[in-house]
Amino acid sequence: MTSKLDSNDHSAGDRAVARSYQLDFWPGIAAYAVVLTAVLLWGDLEGSSPWRFVWAVLPVIPSLWIVRAVLRHAKRVDDYQRLLLLQALGGGFAVAMVASVTVAFLEIAGMSFVGIGWIIYGAGMLGWIATSTVVARR
Repeated sequence: MTSKLDSNDHSAGDRAVARSYQLDFWPGIAAYAVVLTAVLLWGDLEGSSPWRFVWAVLPVIPSLWIVRAVLRHAKRVDDYQRLLLLQALGGGFAVAMVASVTVAFLEIAGMSFVGIGWIIYGAGMLGWIATSTVVARR
């Protein structure tokens, strides 16, 4: 390294942005965990009450807080970090779309899936993580 500008240390601004993101993100995750636990314990999702559908979608509410945190983070970061974030999100989206099309064709062919939404979600998240790792190393 030839100067302090070449340092791998994060700047005070980068640390402030990361701290703001953590303060936005983790309350949403904590709320999601609490709501999900309540749904699993008391939601009676396999019962016959029409209220089970309300219980089933309750975890979406704290998930919206997490979406808000990611969008606010995208606004706060600098242009280069935003580019990396959007490339990673795009990679995850592409993986989720390929997974959903693959499953759709398999279902047309007669294969049946249980909980396929979670598999597509997981594929998208893994695609986001993998793409994020690849673009960060460039």
